[in-house]
Amino acid sequence: MLQMEIVEKEFKGSNIIKIDDEKFTVSIKIHNFEKTLATYSVLIEWRGDEIKIKATKEAMEIIKTTLIKRDTPSQLIWSLIQHEYRVIDRIEDKVERLQNASLHTYSSELIRDVLNAKKTLFRMHRDYLKTRNIIEALIDEGLSSPGLQESLRDVNELIYGVEYLIDATAVALQLMQNTLSYRINRSMNLLTIIATIMMPLTLITGIYGMNFRNMPEIYWEYGYYYSLLLMLGVALLMIYYFKKKRLF
Repeated sequence: MLQMEIVEKEFKGSNIIKIDDEKFTVSIKIHNFEKTLATYSVLIEWRGDEIKIKATKEAMEIIKTTLIKRDTPSQLIWSLIQHEYRVIDRIEDKVERLQNASLHTYSSELIRDVLNAKKTLFRMHRDYLKTRNIIEALIDEGLSSPGLQESLRDVNELIYGVEYLIDATAVALQLMQNTLSYRINRSMNLLTIIATIMMPLTLITGIYGMNFRNMPEIYWEYGYYYSLLLMLGVALLMIYYFKKKRLF
């Protein structure tokens, strides 16, 4: 018989307590992910056929929509673990969006979002490891059942999934670094081309800026316009060359 009890305070830790040969108390972490991660502790107590779940009001609302099987403690644990797959799917969607944004954007806000996602995944990874330890302890206590074996398999899948997403956040950070490097290289390339174009123009200006007496262009009526056209022609010729070589 299953009973549900709402408590005011959140349970701390994630562990298993065997009170005597018949009664067990297990505390398991569950999660909810909308914009940020919320973590709740669920206390499961059982003696024979009597099963009691204790959790806060927020956690109980999640539990009521999660329980697929509820006849045995192992089925309860299995149902709670199935809820975590939905949480993983939501975080996976967010990480994928962050990766796509990292291909084109480099900003402090995006870096903060990626680091927050990574921090969230580390917390979930730690909670899943504790849940796996609890299930293994229950099996060691002789409570092995198909439900517990399935729960152990599923929590291992969750651990592998979180580890994959942690690697995905590292990839997002690397993509942002590559984006920044690409932008810097583009800027440096443009500045180098501009400096290269200006070099012959500066040379022409320097030549005609010398005050030697025997410089025919100084006394030429169209000398000023000639020098401007010469510099424009050189600049256009160099721009054509750079475009042909696809340097910008």
